[in-house]
Amino acid sequence: MQNIVLSIVVAYLGVCMLIGLYGKKLTKSAEDFDVGGRRLPWWVASLSIAATLVGSGVTIGVGELGYKVGISGVLYPLILGVALILSMWLAAARFRRTNAITLQEVLERDYGVEARALVALVMILSLIPAVAAQFLAAGAILSAMTGLDIGISIVVTAAIITLYIFIGGMWAVALTDTLQMIVIYTGLGLLTALIATGGFSSQLSQLPPSYWDWTAAGPVRISSYVACLLMFVYVSQPWLQRCAAVRTPEDATKAGVIAGLLIFPIGFFAVSAGLLARVLLPNTEPILAVPQVMLTVFPPAVGALFCAAIIAACMSSTDSWIHSCTTMLVRDFYQRLINPQASDKKILKISRLITIVIGLLGLLLALTIREEVVMLVLLFLAPSALYIGPLLVSWFSRRRKLKRRAGFAIMLAVSVLGIVLTVLMLFNKPPQIFGMHAALPTVIIAYVLTLILLYLPWTSEEKLN
Repeated sequence: MQNIVLSIVVAYLGVCMLIGLYGKKLTKSAEDFDVGGRRLPWWVASLSIAATLVGSGVTIGVGELGYKVGISGVLYPLILGVALILSMWLAAARFRRTNAITLQEVLERDYGVEARALVALVMILSLIPAVAAQFLAAGAILSAMTGLDIGISIVVTAAIITLYIFIGGMWAVALTDTLQMIVIYTGLGLLTALIATGGFSSQLSQLPPSYWDWTAAGPVRISSYVACLLMFVYVSQPWLQRCAAVRTPEDATKAGVIAGLLIFPIGFFAVSAGLLARVLLPNTEPILAVPQVMLTVFPPAVGALFCAAIIAACMSSTDSWIHSCTTMLVRDFYQRLINPQASDKKILKISRLITIVIGLLGLLLALTIREEVVMLVLLFLAPSALYIGPLLVSWFSRRRKLKRRAGFAIMLAVSVLGIVLTVLMLFNKPPQIFGMHAALPTVIIAYVLTLILLYLPWTSEEKLN
């Protein structure tokens, strides 16, 4: 069986590499590398946006939560799916109309180059732990399926992901995401149908009553999900970069909203797998609940294909986040502050080198840290609230606007607050502060601070018609 599993995993990852090589043919310029030359079909962008959110969090992470705490694990994809829909409805078309490549470019227009650099730095630092979470999850699954040492498995998956981004840029990322979403939907959908029709329902009824408690996920996890919703967390680079890659603003909104709708079924599929694993495999590692139950209930070849797709789901988030980190470093630091006259060829070369650096940083963190996948993805969420208040003021306030220095001051204060609360949260086991995730008080304070400064006469002014 192990030889079958290994062969299918290798073949699937090989297909991903071939897609990366195909993406290279479509990548002739720096704009191609960053936003696919703004020629992505809206449905490819939509599947890529969804895949970026799904990753290990909505497959492995939700299955892990289903195994550990029960049905309340599905709150993560439900709330974040709503957050994605709202974020894309607010921002997708608006961002596409700017013809910007990074969100920080838009922020610079109202709040200066200091704001652009600060937001880019904070977003990059917040994404690297999330990259590590994906490497960790993919490596754990590969190890369980093939018998390889987990460290070696993490290195293998990290190398493959980094390499195909290096080769093909946005086209490689978007096309592999499309393949992965199709296979993930098929695998988890069939598993859920099997649970409903295959006699497993009676076995699920043997689970303790706490497994059907919608609050069992606990206040720390739930508060982090609510914070994501309040800060419109997907009004950020990894998701807006896909919106920038489609042809029209209308395509951007359509791609983003449909992507949010695609999240909901996958969440229920994954939590069902975690619950079934709790019944059938009570002694397995929670992080391996979804792949182990697939290998248990399906024939080896079918189960291995779906497990390879789950590894690929981890790759979907990781490639998008690495790609976005690269874009921010190149566009918001190198090209904006260091070498504004850089040629297109030079920018493309630097982009590929930075891709390798970001991949290595994520790999090193994955090899040294162990944490629940969902919490690791959201670990440094709090500082990411730094710009949402000033951005919403720029876009939606009709009468008043923040002065440039006031907007930057809000971003600096919120980022420092978020970092301090996150560090204090990490001193507790499990991580928490005031019984909740650090992101919730941070985003509330961010909005309050924005409102106060918006109506103080020395920090704001009337908008000129």
